[in-house]
Amino acid sequence: MKDSILRETEDGTKMVFSGGKEFVEAVAHASSKEELRQLLKAGGIYEFSEEELEESYKNLALSQDWEALSELFRDRDYDSCRRKLEAHGITTTREHFDLINEVVATASDDALIREILHKEDMESTLEALHRHGYRHMTADFLLLVRENALYFYEDALLTPQEIQELSGKDFYERCKKSINLIFALSSIAGLSLGISGVADPALLIAIAGGISLMFGENQQ
Repeated sequence: MKDSILRETEDGTKMVFSGGKEFVEAVAHASSKEELRQLLKAGGIYEFSEEELEESYKNLALSQDWEALSELFRDRDYDSCRRKLEAHGITTTREHFDLINEVVATASDDALIREILHKEDMESTLEALHRHGYRHMTADFLLLVRENALYFYEDALLTPQEIQELSGKDFYERCKKSINLIFALSSIAGLSLGISGVADPALLIAIAGGISLMFGENQQ
């Protein structure tokens, strides 16, 4: 990992804050909201709201529990998943539930993934998804996935070797290796800049399940 995180704001201002591997790993394994707060402060990140910190910690804590996440990914019943998430202090909507289900389903379809990775434009990508019955992922959502994955790869901390280490034989193996790290990076970036929605679970699950396919050495 690099020794610092670089982020460019909408007005073109570049922000650099120190971190590196130890900082990211400490955030990834934070065991309480207060511990997360102290870690962020030690890293020079403190201008965030209590609500933003609370949301980030709840999602981060769930990302630490692969068994619970794996169970949620395999559960196709909305009411069942809603109750399980509520046990973690997280609320969800039917729309968001459907989007995450679609993210998991497409990321688990190796043939479809190979097809859309080779698409050169968004229109043909959406056509391929629609042909397979997937309509919850919009062009805006897919562009956000690509944009944030590029940030984690090019501007943040992940080296090509580390991207390769996040590869796996299927979505579940890739996600198990990367989701806690991706949620930690997202929490750091989002809270440092006060960007709401940067820790959107559907977005981060899509990145965790596909970043090694997008940028790994074996991407054909």
